[in-house]
Amino acid sequence: MKQAGLLAGVGLLCSYLLSMIPGAGWVFSLVGLVLFLVGVHKISQLTNQREIFNLFLLPVILGFVGITIASIMVIGAVMRTMMTGGFGIASLGVTTILVMVVSVVLLIISLISYVKAYRLLAQVTNMNIFNTVASLYKWGAILLIVFGVGAILMFAGVIVAMVGFFSMEERSASQ
Repeated sequence: MKQAGLLAGVGLLCSYLLSMIPGAGWVFSLVGLVLFLVGVHKISQLTNQREIFNLFLLPVILGFVGITIASIMVIGAVMRTMMTGGFGIASLGVTTILVMVVSVVLLIISLISYVKAYRLLAQVTNMNIFNTVASLYKWGAILLIVFGVGAILMFAGVIVAMVGFFSMEERSASQ
């Protein structure tokens, strides 16, 4: 369990902190994502709770789906503008609104999945720190919408999650 927690913690570190390095950040982000998912997968296997991995995997899949949908919509709007020979603010405006709506829906689903995953992880590992992470994510999202400062709480949630994963202990098969 300790090794799996270490993988997940290093994955979060790469995904969130090292991804800010200019130029190479995207590489750290992808490597971190893979390490995090491998660590969480090992934790779900060790605890016989496949749902933990599924709940963490869903936001990753939705993120890629969202990026793909947004890219297709924007490329379509630009192509339509180029084919009509003019700059169609209206078509770009509709596309922007649709991309925003789809993005918000996917983000809400992802957030709910993360909160459920961290709550289940807290329950299965008996580590209350993951309940704290779930609360920070939830309140961070609410405050992000209301006041725009929730990103700080969500970032704090990532830091607390790293601490939780790094502090996991070995677990015997009987636990």
